[in-house]
Amino acid sequence: MNILKGAIDDLFNGPESAVNDAIDRHFGATFVQRVNGVWIDRQTFVVGISELRSVVAQVTVTVLDELVDAGRYAERHIIELIKHDGERIVQEVYVFARFDADGRFNRIEETSVAVSDQR
Repeated sequence: MNILKGAIDDLFNGPESAVNDAIDRHFGATFVQRVNGVWIDRQTFVVGISELRSVVAQVTVTVLDELVDAGRYAERHIIELIKHDGERIVQEVYVFARFDADGRFNRIEETSVAVSDQR
């Protein structure tokens, strides 16, 4: 499946000109997101993705768990961001989401924790 991983790959590892197209493919018109307790609307999400793309050179997502039940979605993944300046950020992300009638995300609630190199 890897539904969210596919969306993240499309957003960050596709051509720069395709950001809005990628967002439209995966996120509905009424999309909202809560990250670590802070809600944002779709327009704020679009701006944030564009800004993040300007500082991130590579994104890798490793899906650990994923569950789809009708219009509901749950997933846990490790995301590794390599910035243009070489900084590496690794987080474990826990996601609960809902899909709209078209199968695109219309709501994502997530929380993340930093992952150290020691396991």
